[in-house]
Amino acid sequence: MNPEDVEKEMKKIVASLDRGTRLEAVLKEEKEYRLILSKGTHSERAVIAEDLMEDFLERGKRGQEVKKAVGKVISMLTMSAQKRR
Repeated sequence: MNPEDVEKEMKKIVASLDRGTRLEAVLKEEKEYRLILSKGTHSERAVIAEDLMEDFLERGKRGQEVKKAVGKVISMLTMSAQKRR
């Protein structure tokens, strides 16, 4: 699986969920992918299992699970940003 393809698809998902959140990096670990997301001055990471990511990218399945995991991290970032106001 090409790292550029993974990053491109994850950027699409992040942009579809929240325009104010940026995908900073996609790191390939042993059996998982780590997504570093930021919003303003806050950053968080999401961990997605390798098999889940492969199912999503290669077969187009389990997309809702990936969106849910990324959405939870975006929600945490949004709440962190609101606390600072």
